Amino acid sequence: MRPLAAPVQIDRADHLTGAEGKPLNILTLCHEWPPVGGGAAAVTEALCRAYVSLGHRVTVLTMAMGRTGTILDEPNLSVMAVPCGRKRREMASPAEGLRWAWAGLSAARSRHRADPFDACHAHFIMPSGIIADRLKRTEGLPFIITPHGSDVPGYNAERLKLIHRLIRPWWRRICLNADRIVSPSEDLMALLKASAPNAHGSVIPNGIDPGRFVPGDKARRILLCSRLVGRKGFHHVLEILARRPFEGWEVDIVGDGPMRPRLEELAAGSRTPVRFHGWIGQDDPLLKRLYAEATLFILPSQRENFSIALLEAMSAGCAIITTDVSGNPEAVGDCARLVPWDDRDRLAEEMMALSADPAGCVELGRRARERVREMFTWTMLARRYIETLREVMAERVGIDS
Repeated sequence: MRPLAAPVQIDRADHLTGAEGKPLNILTLCHEWPPVGGGAAAVTEALCRAYVSLGHRVTVLTMAMGRTGTILDEPNLSVMAVPCGRKRREMASPAEGLRWAWAGLSAARSRHRADPFDACHAHFIMPSGIIADRLKRTEGLPFIITPHGSDVPGYNAERLKLIHRLIRPWWRRICLNADRIVSPSEDLMALLKASAPNAHGSVIPNGIDPGRFVPGDKARRILLCSRLVGRKGFHHVLEILARRPFEGWEVDIVGDGPMRPRLEELAAGSRTPVRFHGWIGQDDPLLKRLYAEATLFILPSQRENFSIALLEAMSAGCAIITTDVSGNPEAVGDCARLVPWDDRDRLAEEMMALSADPAGCVELGRRARERVREMFTWTMLARRYIETLREVMAERVGIDS
C-alpha cells in the first residue's frame, strides 16, 4: 500500500478565523454539473462560485456528457469533465457512476500531486465518495460529503433499494471514513444515521442566489418543476385537474424522467391546459420567466432532501403548496401550505382555495422571498462550509502530528 502523503501544512491559528483565513485549494467532486443533472448540479455550481467569491480556489471533477476535458476555466475555478458513457442528462445509472469514479480517481490523484489540495468536498456519498475515500486513504486528503437524497438508503426506494442493499458495507465504510457528513436537512441526516449511526454529521441547508429567480407579473399559472419520477407526486395534481376545472388557469410542467409518458396520458384528460416543457437549464430565460409568472408552485413529493425547486419558487415569490414530509417543512417554514403526501382531497382543497385567493397568494409569496433572503443565501452558507473544511483540516493535523 502506498504510504500516506505528508499532512497538509497549515497554520493552526488560521482556523480561528473561519471563512476569513488563508485561501483554500478545494477539490469538489460531483457527477452533476449544469446543464447535466438536477438540483444537486445547481447546488454544486452555486457553492463552488460562492467559494471563489470568498477568495478560495476550486477544482471540480464532474461527469462528462458530450464534451470531455476542461469544460470551464475561469479565475480560481476549473471544471474537468471525465467520460463514463453517460446517456441521460437528468440522471446517471449506477454503472455509469462506478465508471466515472474509477476514471475520476486517477484524474483527481494526478491533480492533487501536481498542486496539492487542502481539502475535498464530495457531493453524493456514491459515486463521489468513492473518489474522496480513496484519496484520503492514499494521499491523506481530508474530505466532507454532502448527501443529496438518492445516495442515502431508504430515500429513493422505488429505484435504488436493491443497489443500496448490495453496496451497503462499502457505503457505510465511506460514511465512517468521511471527516464530516454535512446534510442539507435534519430529515436526511436522521435517515442517514439509521444506516450509519457512527458517522460524523452536521446540517447546513441548501441555498440560492435571490437575484436569479425574481417575481414578475404574476398570471393564473401553476408551475410544477422537478425530475419526473413517481415520488414527486405530479400525477396527483393531474388527477385533480381531470376532476376539477380551474377556469382561466394554465399548468406548466418542467422536467423529464420515466414518469413523463404517464403524466402526458393524465394531462390529456385534464380540464385545464397543461404544457410540458421538458428539461430546461438553470440559466435558460424560459425557466426564469415561468417562475416569475407562476402564481402557484406545487411540489407534492413523497420525499425531498432540501429542494432547490422550492427555494427557486420561494425566491420568485410564488404561493407554494407542498407536502409536510422530510425536508420540505425545513425549507418553507410558515411560508407555504403543507399537505400530507397521500391526501389528494386536501391537496385539491388547497389548490382550489389559493386559486380563489389572489391576496393570499401575494402574501405567501412575499413571506417566502423574505425567508430566502434572511436564511438561504449562498454566501452565508458557503462561509459555514468553509468553517467546516477548516475544522476537518485542523483535526487531520492533530491526528498526523
